[in-house]
Amino acid sequence: MIKYPSWISVRSVAASLAVTGLLLAPTMPASAAGKAKVEPTVPHFNHVFVIVMENHSYNDLMYENDVPYLHQLARQYGLATQYYGVTNPSVGDRVALLSGMTAGTELPGHPTTGLTQPNLIDQLSAHGISWGAFYEHSRLSTAQNPIYNYQHGHSTFLRFKDIANNSTRMSHLQPLRQLGADLSQNRLPHFVWVSPNSVGNMEGGYRSPGQFSFQGAGPGGAGTVDSQLEQGGNQFLKTWIPQIMHSKAWHQGSNAIFIAFDETSYDASIPTDGYWLSHTGAAGSPVVPQGTNLSGNSQFLFPGGVDGGGHTLALVITNKPHHVVSATPYNEYSILKTVEAGWHLGYLGHAAQSGVHTMRAFFGPSTRPYGQHKTTVGSLAGYSARLASTPVIAKTAPTATSSLSTATLMATTNPYLAEGQSHQVASTVSVQENQSGVLTQSLTLTLPAGRGVTFAEHSSPVASTKVSNPSDHATQFAPSTVSAHSVTIPVVTASAVPSDAIITGLTLNTAANATAGSVVATVSSGGQGLGTVTLGSVGKPARNGSPQMMAPVVFDHQVAWPFVPAQGSLGHHLVRLRIEGQYPTAAGQDANQYASLMTRTNAPEVTDSAVRLTSQAGKQYWVEAKTVGTHHSVWSSPITFSVVR
Repeated sequence: MIKYPSWISVRSVAASLAVTGLLLAPTMPASAAGKAKVEPTVPHFNHVFVIVMENHSYNDLMYENDVPYLHQLARQYGLATQYYGVTNPSVGDRVALLSGMTAGTELPGHPTTGLTQPNLIDQLSAHGISWGAFYEHSRLSTAQNPIYNYQHGHSTFLRFKDIANNSTRMSHLQPLRQLGADLSQNRLPHFVWVSPNSVGNMEGGYRSPGQFSFQGAGPGGAGTVDSQLEQGGNQFLKTWIPQIMHSKAWHQGSNAIFIAFDETSYDASIPTDGYWLSHTGAAGSPVVPQGTNLSGNSQFLFPGGVDGGGHTLALVITNKPHHVVSATPYNEYSILKTVEAGWHLGYLGHAAQSGVHTMRAFFGPSTRPYGQHKTTVGSLAGYSARLASTPVIAKTAPTATSSLSTATLMATTNPYLAEGQSHQVASTVSVQENQSGVLTQSLTLTLPAGRGVTFAEHSSPVASTKVSNPSDHATQFAPSTVSAHSVTIPVVTASAVPSDAIITGLTLNTAANATAGSVVATVSSGGQGLGTVTLGSVGKPARNGSPQMMAPVVFDHQVAWPFVPAQGSLGHHLVRLRIEGQYPTAAGQDANQYASLMTRTNAPEVTDSAVRLTSQAGKQYWVEAKTVGTHHSVWSSPITFSVVR
């Protein structure tokens, strides 16, 4: 059962939306086609900071308690929920970020130094853009050699021949303490690479207390060593991110900090792939031939296919802050492409591919100065007519059945859907495994044909995993694919402990003659049926003493919260709506978005081009309405919804 959070008082709609930056949706319906559209753009950067962390999956980071500052950043700034390492191990990821290709460094026995391909430093130098790389002290650091990464070519920059053999370029590699001095004296280079040591980047190994930690080694989640590493990385970010953001340079021009985890966790139960939890990748990940010895053990040869780095995490912090959550697939190539786009450098290697996306979703339009916010409340065009033609139904509670004893299906709510309206938000769905390994190959939701209800094909539903004890043995998912009658979310790794797959962002289109009543989807995994679940009901509630919420409608840069007015409420009386949101996998109540607005329309929509309304991947919202100025009005029953790009 869903637990509705307590409401938070907000005085100003404009102030609330300026802080939260609420919603962006996948596509624009015909009714909104004539509206002005403001696309996000990659700005011309003044400063770019890149911090590469190590060897932790998305689940490790988002569902454990050792990284509270990282969670704070994820709630306040840009969160990429579908970020993937280009490859395994780390060398290929870092080489990819700087050159647009792995240069074969993911293959055993392949040279990892003396690389000759063009790189970002070549581009920056050719365009007169200053750069610097700053390294944290470690056990291998000495007074004579303050940068431990010099040893054995561990610095990514030193892997490129035209940097390692160039004394001028070598002088750009400095101890991390120099970054502090440069920040305080406002003499910072334009491109800044920040390198934590092996505690600060959460990797572990011979440069830290203990060896590499196996985060997925048991159902209890992180062990003592991994908790220490996570706390060390959290402290590194908590120390250096504020220093950057409090510097004079941070407030000059457009600036960004990219924090990315290069690859997923280790798992002691998977020796076949070198103990890597996952080889899932996004665009440009290398394809490795069958029989390749990636594990270092000739008994465990790679089966062949994409050698990606698995589902990890990236954050984007800008100096024009707003909360943005994107489910677009990104990887190290995306960071490179975004930097190249901002400085018009051209694209290296795979960064030139159309399938590699810039991270522009995290940047608002660069033409408006920070601080000038204008929030507008209008009405969704044509919705009143569609609502008028929608039949009144008696909606029942959300229903779910399980055809097998191995899984339990649940829907958080049963939203009302208007006939003839596209991009209406369906219920959030939970698939709870009653035993491990139920979800295999893929998780699919299928709608019946012929009743006038289809999935919005340009949407991108997201599956996230919640387990009793944080552990990488939980189910791991890849990005979804959507057709008119099905949503399919590939399963990358089956669970070893029972887990809860939460599917957010399901969006429905209904025809003008859609059959009234419940919209029931069949749920299956690996070809095995798990049961059915109600995503919503076509129809509207009867009018009574309070407004009755309909399913939210989402499209480019706007979201509408329509409702059936209370008897006599529109006209002389205002209606107040309040919206609150959190991640469905959050521990306890973690309501990190809130908005309140007043309206005299029955389909109010909000747009805020200055703050950039953004897709809220994997987030869950509550909305309710109340007529203002009457003695007996009550809040409507809250409905639950989620929105993704």
